[in-house]
Amino acid sequence: MPRTLLLSLLASLPLSAQLIPSNLDKRITIPKGLTLNRFADQNQVQNATAICIDSQNRVYIAETNRWRVQVQDIRHGGRFLRDRVNGDISNMTLEDRTAYHKKWAGKQKDFLKWDEFTKDSEVIKLLEDTDGDGVSDKTTVYRGDFNDPLAGPSGGLIEKDGTVYFAMIPGVYSLKDTNNDGKAEEVKTLVNGFGVRVSFSGHDLNGFAWGPDGKLYWSIGDRGYHVEQDGKTFARPDSGGVFRANPDGSEFEEFYVNLRNPKEIVFDEFGNLFTVDNDYDQGDRERIVYLVEHGDSGWKMGHQTMVSFGGSVYNHIGGKPSRKEDQIDAWMNEGLWNTRHDRQPAYINPPIAYSSNGPCGLAYNPGIVGLPKKFDHNFFVASYVAGPGRCLIERFTLNPDGANFKLGEQTTFLKGIALTDLDWGYDGKLYIADYGGGWTKSGKGNVYTLADDSKLKSKKIAEVKNLFANGIPSLKSDKLFELLAHPDQRVRQRAQFALADHDLESLSLFEKAIQPNQPLMRRIHGIWGIGQLGQKNPSALNSLARLIGDKEMEIRANLARTLGNHGKHLAPFRKALIAMLEDSSPRVASLAAIALSNHGHKDAVEPAIKMLEKNDDNDVIVRHAGIMVLTKCAQFAPEWKYYDHRSTAVRRAIVIALRRQKSHLLETYFTDRDQSVRQEAIRAAYEMDVRKTYQALSNQAHSIALKVSPEVKWHPLTARRAIFAAWVLGQAKDAEVIANIAANPKIDFRVRKDALIALLEWNNPPVPDPVTGFARTLPKNRIKLDISIIKDLKGLIDGVDKNSIDLIPRALILSEQDQIPLGELRLTQYLKNENFPEEARVKSMKLLASLKESNPTWPLTLQKLFADKSEKVRSMARELLFKNDPNRATAQLGNLLTSEDATLKEKQLTLQTLTKLKTPKAKEIIKVALDQLTAGEAESGLALDIVTAAETVALSLDKFRGSLAKNDPNAEWNLLCRDGGDVNLGKKVFYEHGAAQCQRCHTMHGVGGDVGPELGAIGKNHDSAYLLRSLVNPGAEVAAGYGLGTITLKDGTEISGNFMPDDADGNAIIKFAETKKVIKKSDIAKKSKPVSAMPPMNGLLSKQEARNLVAFLVSCKKDKTDEGHK
Repeated sequence: MPRTLLLSLLASLPLSAQLIPSNLDKRITIPKGLTLNRFADQNQVQNATAICIDSQNRVYIAETNRWRVQVQDIRHGGRFLRDRVNGDISNMTLEDRTAYHKKWAGKQKDFLKWDEFTKDSEVIKLLEDTDGDGVSDKTTVYRGDFNDPLAGPSGGLIEKDGTVYFAMIPGVYSLKDTNNDGKAEEVKTLVNGFGVRVSFSGHDLNGFAWGPDGKLYWSIGDRGYHVEQDGKTFARPDSGGVFRANPDGSEFEEFYVNLRNPKEIVFDEFGNLFTVDNDYDQGDRERIVYLVEHGDSGWKMGHQTMVSFGGSVYNHIGGKPSRKEDQIDAWMNEGLWNTRHDRQPAYINPPIAYSSNGPCGLAYNPGIVGLPKKFDHNFFVASYVAGPGRCLIERFTLNPDGANFKLGEQTTFLKGIALTDLDWGYDGKLYIADYGGGWTKSGKGNVYTLADDSKLKSKKIAEVKNLFANGIPSLKSDKLFELLAHPDQRVRQRAQFALADHDLESLSLFEKAIQPNQPLMRRIHGIWGIGQLGQKNPSALNSLARLIGDKEMEIRANLARTLGNHGKHLAPFRKALIAMLEDSSPRVASLAAIALSNHGHKDAVEPAIKMLEKNDDNDVIVRHAGIMVLTKCAQFAPEWKYYDHRSTAVRRAIVIALRRQKSHLLETYFTDRDQSVRQEAIRAAYEMDVRKTYQALSNQAHSIALKVSPEVKWHPLTARRAIFAAWVLGQAKDAEVIANIAANPKIDFRVRKDALIALLEWNNPPVPDPVTGFARTLPKNRIKLDISIIKDLKGLIDGVDKNSIDLIPRALILSEQDQIPLGELRLTQYLKNENFPEEARVKSMKLLASLKESNPTWPLTLQKLFADKSEKVRSMARELLFKNDPNRATAQLGNLLTSEDATLKEKQLTLQTLTKLKTPKAKEIIKVALDQLTAGEAESGLALDIVTAAETVALSLDKFRGSLAKNDPNAEWNLLCRDGGDVNLGKKVFYEHGAAQCQRCHTMHGVGGDVGPELGAIGKNHDSAYLLRSLVNPGAEVAAGYGLGTITLKDGTEISGNFMPDDADGNAIIKFAETKKVIKKSDIAKKSKPVSAMPPMNGLLSKQEARNLVAFLVSCKKDKTDEGHK
């Protein structure tokens, strides 16, 4: 049946399904008419990460024991976070990561010692239902010795003809049970080199799919890879991707690049490959992606480094913008994650649509399964977000949209299981792996099956099960030919593979299969089968010539796809493929172009340019395919005739082809007549580190910066790239360019700020690049920044207005940091100007102190500042005045500490100053404050400051700690961190703390993760004591609907789910999936305490950070979504 007709029929079917509590567990909701059964429980399965079914319908489960133990997470760097992150982003190979782990082994109490990296092992188990009752009654450890120091976690499983394939960092392995005892005696490494970085745990080597070409496909998250094979190196240490290879691991290649964390991949019946990629919890979304060959989604771990660890790894970059599109990383700033939009870079393949949180397992309905017909041609994606009540299976359909696809139906299919993977059994059931919940090893697990029982009795399902059980490869050729048109995709594919294994003996049958009078699916599998034969015998491809110009679009499309897998042997088909660039179907044209790109002949260039011009950027997949022809076939000489093509779309495509080649000819387009092309070229040159173009970028940086304004689409990030190209080069003229940008009041404030940051980061450059977040090697001949270069810093400050006044503190830091004097007169003016930012005035005072310390009028100036309206200015004035007179300082500061007129902030700063005086009297004052705190008489907002001061001057805290509640392990935290925090610093903790990662789980005004509750108005209803308890002991204060618990009824029945607040009569309300159940108070025998998935923050934050975070949360009192986040 033609695909268009097939999908139009699907569109007429009622795809929505009512979810009802399941027969097995009321907490789990499933479509009406289906039955949920438990195939295996936690006595057989724990920490399940992947599942697959073999031809005997036996179930293989991959379990992780190493996750969050030996498989670490870069967010847990402790006090070494900066160095740990810098080290990790510098890792490029497995050898680098080995050295990294050895370096940090045992350095901190909770860091593993090197010999502990082999303590635990990943495990594959084999589960069997030997008596046919639908329940596993035999469990065997198929293999359980995966404990290499770099191993894990278990990531993906697939089986074919008795061989099990296992994906687990650092490699892809094949396993065989050679004596039928249910255990794998033979293990081979097929491909090695995955997981070169620690990165975020869970971003690992992932699930498999068999491609129509007979090759094995799999994916990895952004822990990266460095694979060396057949004399080639494939290296992307900071991103994920999709790969393919022969079943023995040979002919390894990248198929699709720059994904974040694609947990599984699936092919539809027409050979199109898809995944659902994970977001990074900064306001972006999970994405359904069409994995077209050579595609690029644009993700790099550097985006995450800049946002999650910016406050740790940069000296002067950080701060959370009010709008997500103003974030410093290009992923958010330029909307790389979005579905297609006008300002999106053209080098990426935008996603088709968005999906549910935490996508992991992915399956496509193969045809003959135990589900109603309305679920045919559906994708099913498992969504894991730790708490079972919020985990689900989402189903969706995709419809053709030119060469691309668009979302059809999308809805929840199941809810209430903490599932990580799913797979179809040959018995018609959907098998579901349950991890058990949580973000660490749960020690729990289940395997469930789901099906319509009435469908399981069908002859077609019995036929599929018997075909696989008896061995499709053992069937005679004529039967295999017949099965090429079977209604089940798995049967068709296995029959194709079996025929292909017969080599040229099966050519005549495949030639018969592709005839116009054969069913469509037999014809398609016939094409793919001939393609498989062509891998060993290229002459077999000649049989495909008869399909050129076939009237069926899917035949033409898969002819092009199959030929594209044989790039070296396409000379006889070159003209036909070039003609197909003008096919009426954009999908056919795109696949023909990709085939021609793999062929690599220059004859394809001009036709591809015509295709690109005609497409005019309308179809992104056609654009991508045309770009690949230019990338692999064009000979870019300096006088190439197409550089100034009349079509903007063509010039843009040329830029992206040059990007892929990392060509210095990109600078040809820095001055293109179209600003979007100019920006694409500048973006490409900087991101691909094409150093030969950097001088041109530096030379043009000032003119580029002048173009930025809120009214035009010229992006501030483009100017930042030009500025930091000059920064990378690091010569005097480059610094002058940057300084002039910073000082020019005609330039947009955002750009001037970036220029100042470049100057601030100049002499002590960070490891991650300030624009991309990549670990960058800078030239050794960069000069040192000094007064000879930055000649007019005062001019920069004088040029500020109300929109750019925040530049002043940075300019003053630059003056102090790089010893660039501003002069007493000017600094005095800055100090006295109460309209200047506090930080600028304080910095001016400190700079003046170094100049006027011996001036007799200086103490009088400082004394006058004691009455200043700024508490920070008053405190700094006291500290500076008393610096050379500690005894006088001690007396006055002691009085200030007890003064009712002093602010809390002044008293906090006073305690800090007292610790610096180092006089006996100062220590005595701190001791008095500590005694008051011990007696419960000190201001609560000073508690942490008093204890910190006491520790600094070596006072004993035994008496203080002895006064705390003995039955509360968090008593010290609860007292010290409740009050007195800094709201702005707390905001920085919430958005930027590398270990806590608050926004990954919580939304703030609609932006962030949704594992925990929305916090935008949390301070409206809760005080600091409640919020602090929620941080250090999350289980003590669990938000309604986010804590999992169990109610035991008086008749012994247990009901589990997310606890909601009791109703007015005291009856309990429990929520599971989308259903709420009221349980009468009189029926309840016992109610467990709700459990939170959030880890205690006192293991991730310092006391000061926790206090600041509490202050920020208390300040969050808006109960409507900020317009800037919509």
